[in-house]
Amino acid sequence: MPSPSKTILRTLYGIRQYNQIMPKINFELPVTVDTKSAYTKIKTFLSADNDFKKFDPKVACTFDEEKQTCLIKGSQFTATIAAVEDKNKTNVQVQIDIPFALILFKGKIQEIVEKNIRKVFKA
Repeated sequence: MPSPSKTILRTLYGIRQYNQIMPKINFELPVTVDTKSAYTKIKTFLSADNDFKKFDPKVACTFDEEKQTCLIKGSQFTATIAAVEDKNKTNVQVQIDIPFALILFKGKIQEIVEKNIRKVFKA
């Protein structure tokens, strides 16, 4: 029989592995502007007050000008939003890592993010 300390360590190791494997939400939205304009619009939106900050006040955004990518970190999620060109068309690629506790809300989370991105490009 393993000692209690070994059991605790195995449990903690299992929790660490569990937390590292988070469900992902991946999708792309086509936009009608070039990649530079798309990145600028996304950056402006994320720099201002937005729905992400309403859900999680600890949200922090990091911007990579060269790769035209935005990294968003919250207390419960991480996300990457990028403006990419594919076959002479610009797409906004979104990848969100969410905890297992929110897996039932995966569709609603995607719907909210899509709605906000579409709103950014309508203006």
